[in-house]
Amino acid sequence: MKFRPYLITLIILCSLKGFSQTDDFCETLSSVNSIIQKYHYAPKAVDDSLSAYVFHNFLEKLDEDEMYFLKEDFEKLNSYFEYNLDDAILNNNCSFIDTFYTIYKIRLDETKKVLEEIDIQQLDFSGTDSLYFTKRGTGYRFAKTKEKKATYWSRKIRRDAIYKFLDLTDSTETFNTKINTVTKQVIDNEICIIEDKLKTDHNLKKTMQDAFLDTFCSYFDPHTNYFNPSDKSYFDESLHDDYNSIGLKFSKTDNGNIVVSEIQAGCTAWKENLVEIGDEILTITANNIPLEMNCISLETLYNFIYNPENKILHFRIKKKSSNTTTTINLKKEAIHIADNTVDSFILKGTNKVGYIKLPGFYTSEDFGMGCANDIAKELLRLNKEKVEALILDLRNNGGGSLKEATDLVGLFIDRGPVAIVNTRENNKEIVKDYNRGTVFSKPLIILVNENSASASEYVTASLQDHQRAIVVGTTTFGKASGQTIFTANPNNPNAGYVKVTFERLYRITGESWQKDGVVPDFSIPSLLESFSYRESHYENVLANDTIVKNTYFKIPVKRNLQRLIEQSKERLEISKNIQLIKKIDTDLHTYFDDTTTIPLSLKGVISRKEKFDAIWTQMDSVYTTDNSFKIDNTLANKEIISKNDEVNEINTKKREDLLKDYELSETYKIITDLLTNK
Repeated sequence: MKFRPYLITLIILCSLKGFSQTDDFCETLSSVNSIIQKYHYAPKAVDDSLSAYVFHNFLEKLDEDEMYFLKEDFEKLNSYFEYNLDDAILNNNCSFIDTFYTIYKIRLDETKKVLEEIDIQQLDFSGTDSLYFTKRGTGYRFAKTKEKKATYWSRKIRRDAIYKFLDLTDSTETFNTKINTVTKQVIDNEICIIEDKLKTDHNLKKTMQDAFLDTFCSYFDPHTNYFNPSDKSYFDESLHDDYNSIGLKFSKTDNGNIVVSEIQAGCTAWKENLVEIGDEILTITANNIPLEMNCISLETLYNFIYNPENKILHFRIKKKSSNTTTTINLKKEAIHIADNTVDSFILKGTNKVGYIKLPGFYTSEDFGMGCANDIAKELLRLNKEKVEALILDLRNNGGGSLKEATDLVGLFIDRGPVAIVNTRENNKEIVKDYNRGTVFSKPLIILVNENSASASEYVTASLQDHQRAIVVGTTTFGKASGQTIFTANPNNPNAGYVKVTFERLYRITGESWQKDGVVPDFSIPSLLESFSYRESHYENVLANDTIVKNTYFKIPVKRNLQRLIEQSKERLEISKNIQLIKKIDTDLHTYFDDTTTIPLSLKGVISRKEKFDAIWTQMDSVYTTDNSFKIDNTLANKEIISKNDEVNEINTKKREDLLKDYELSETYKIITDLLTNK
């Protein structure tokens, strides 16, 4: 570690700015570091490498589009902190956050003034000015002067205004009469974003502290993260199908109003018909603290709602239907989250094949049941209907409870190992299914894609190694690690939480899918696959490795699927969908690689937008009409659907979508080939 005039610099800066060290933040940061160093699977030293990573990524969190800071700010902060943050953290000197705060607040206030001073009448939409697109990672592009920053904002506002105008109208003839109104909306929205950050000094400081803590955690690996209490509540809800919630979701209109966008069936607001889609939220109050909706971001709104201390929320709303205002009180309650539960159908064609879609590995702590139990019920129903095989769809399943994943594997194997878990002390534990028998013993195909991650990969890898399932789709995400959550600062219950990677997951062969993903037996190209963000794309990804399994079970001999694979390849080679996917992929890469200068005019932006729209529109044609099966509900589900019109409508839409699913269509053909050649 080199000598640096760090402390002198900080003393000068802090005396100039008049800030003292943020003790609570520093204590929490120190506690988070101690937790990570003690429990992380592969902890790293707090050194210059960490400092540089945290500095640059924290700066990006504060100013992702490089529209607030000036070049001189970056150079100053870079010289002070790029290689000094490690010293500060180890010495419990967190006054650096005040330095960031001071400069950031100045630039936010300054940017707000720039936006307020834009003369809409004088904005030039003739195309005299232009903008150009550059790829991310080409270096910082902060403005050199305040005047240059004002120019950047003028161009950004004009670009966004033209795009917004095109989104709001089908005719370009009204451009000259409407563009000023649209531009004002764009400017007001940008001002609202800044005002939301600046609501109070405490709010801005806390937001920056949370962002720094999360950036610090992410240095150790992509899945070690900091959560404030609201983030933690949101995270918990994603893992449960019965999490305490008010059952409402919200969106922001073009005018900046917050409105109800979704009402969860089963919640109090739904059962008592208290709100409607489109009702405007005027204020929300909890614990006598009001949250005004003026200039508020959805992030701030959800942070308030998900705050675990806010158990009862008082909404003042403006009814869409009557234009009257009313107040409703909603208490968080256990609601069955429909997005987390399984879908089950029967594919009827040459063969009768069961189909189950699992969107996430949820658990239900309050009711003692989870996704494995729900799937077991569906398997029993499918068995009664004498299906010949099963397709388990884990596409876009981002994971969840590993216990549920282990239980799910147990439904398909007759006792035996499921996976190997290894800790930082190299203590290997074989995770086993101890239950005799299976719930479903017929042929099984697991359908995955690049967004199938974590627990999805855990199940897929295990059943693939047991030769219990054939895997179809694209190579999966590549996350083979387990996390646990700690209180970030035991001395401060409001300090939040830290999620730490504390174990690695391995296949029963001793190999891992970490970073590289689970490779399917049958490959089906996926739409936008090359644009998907995988584990391997993260900066601090854990490397793939193999361990000596030290186990005494025999790995089943891999079955010979080569002839069936060749049959599938032949179908895909002549598939119009696959040809179109390849074309879309090529066209999109060409589009994003194009750095042509675009005139800031209606015509100039339309030319750019039309190129993208033409590519994007092709995606609507990626569907199949070549299905050799029909989709029916199980007898049990038919009874449920017959009693609820809303459920029936949702069910009909799901079946229509599945009939268009080219990946499912090819998967059915694969399973038909398999059954024919048994």
